[in-house]
Amino acid sequence: MTDLIINGTAITRSSRGARRYYDGIMANLDWPGEISITEPWSRLTRFKELAERGRSDAIYWSPAHRGPLFAHNHVVTVLDCINIEHVYCDDARLPLLRAMMGRLLAGARQIVCISEATRAAVERNFVIDPAKLSVIAGPTVLPIANAAIAHVDDDDFVLMVTNALPHKNTAFAAAAMAASRARELGIGLRVVGALAEGSAALCAAAGVKVEIFHNVDDATLYGWMRRCRFLLSPSLAEGLNLPIAEAVSLGVNVVCSDIAVHQEFFASDALFFDPLSHASLVAVLDDALQRSGRWFPATAKPGPTFGDVAAQYRALFERMAP
Repeated sequence: MTDLIINGTAITRSSRGARRYYDGIMANLDWPGEISITEPWSRLTRFKELAERGRSDAIYWSPAHRGPLFAHNHVVTVLDCINIEHVYCDDARLPLLRAMMGRLLAGARQIVCISEATRAAVERNFVIDPAKLSVIAGPTVLPIANAAIAHVDDDDFVLMVTNALPHKNTAFAAAAMAASRARELGIGLRVVGALAEGSAALCAAAGVKVEIFHNVDDATLYGWMRRCRFLLSPSLAEGLNLPIAEAVSLGVNVVCSDIAVHQEFFASDALFFDPLSHASLVAVLDDALQRSGRWFPATAKPGPTFGDVAAQYRALFERMAP
């Protein structure tokens, strides 16, 4: 049976969301061959990763879009193209980043995108052979519905799970919270991660309490999701947006930006706003802040689970087996 070699650097050097994606798949991947993980951990990590050849008789999988340039039977999972389209868009390093990612994708045998929106972004930015580009969508239904509520407090808040990168649009969200009825209603903003510089001060000046927690455990996060007024996600771009999937899986209300990937996965589960219109978000916030109960019924046709995603990866790896 064919062995599966996993690019360990693509796990350890990736974002929290990427690691959660990988961990969920591996917990459900019923692979009959041997599974090993590369760990080129040293000051030369990146160079060793780029030069990794894998084996001609095995599948080599990078579960995030980084990895070797010439590995045998290489499968690259592309989570998004945000670095190219947003983070480094005005940076002098962008041409090098684009060239390196283009060479990585050109050398891969198969490229897996986690959403149709991600596939469209790949096709916008790179010339890819359509025969090696596919979508394994999701997951959007996560195994957390019975998570216990932990760390109960008396605060009334809107929750954001985010970071300070520009595409997360957090300065825009903070300005809208400051202009909304949040202060009048005594509703604060609780952030897991980080906000753009000046965002917390803007809310505070308007009388909206802001709490920022840079890292919390799952029990705390899910407890806060269940207690919040709603999860707010103002992103300009995402590959999937696991925090929304987590919130929907818990039956939590969601207010999110009207972008392609959110419509792809959460069209029936959220209130949407124009992420470039301050007035649009303020109006939706004022509406949402005064709603109660669950806004939308549970989706009649649930989306893919980690088990579904893992089964599709297994089928792909089996088709590729040398």
